[in-house]
Amino acid sequence: MLTADILAECQHFECGDKDMDEFFSKDALRYTYYRMGKSYCFRMNEDKTSIVACFTVSNDSIRIYDLPSARRQAMWRITKREKMLTRYPGVLIGRLAVASKYSGMGIGSEVLEFVRMWFLNDANKTGCRFAIVDAKNRKDVLGFYEKNGFVFLFPNEIDEDLYTKPPKDEQEKAERLSHPRKLRTRLMFRDLLND
Repeated sequence: MLTADILAECQHFECGDKDMDEFFSKDALRYTYYRMGKSYCFRMNEDKTSIVACFTVSNDSIRIYDLPSARRQAMWRITKREKMLTRYPGVLIGRLAVASKYSGMGIGSEVLEFVRMWFLNDANKTGCRFAIVDAKNRKDVLGFYEKNGFVFLFPNEIDEDLYTKPPKDEQEKAERLSHPRKLRTRLMFRDLLND
């Protein structure tokens, strides 16, 4: 776990993304304190002062009945209709960053595989079917998650926008449909049982 002691004994974590750097150096501990998520880090065995990667996880779910019909049917096919729940449990990987000096070495993919195996382990204390990310809507970030088996929860940004921020009324819905906005993030998921 990422703790105040680890942050104090380690070199400053830098991944090249100012928001991520600030989160893991300042906000992650408060986030953990208020039970909004827990942050973890990997350090070098030969140099414990060097943080290689950090990530944050929290509980989440995919709300099935809020999905458009085609996507709802697709989700039921994935789960083989084992139990037609209104929500399927997942782990939200809220933040994931690799230190700049270790970038491009496959470490981010290893972290995702670690999280997958962590939640598939029989010792895990909670049920968890999906890994969920709310990825920055940038081609490189979305491509990274796609390469690691994640798919978009919604095929387009309009449907996702209406799902994440339901309109107050039909007029607002019509306005948003006629003037779609570029989303800052995109919801993606991976079935943890899918090899």
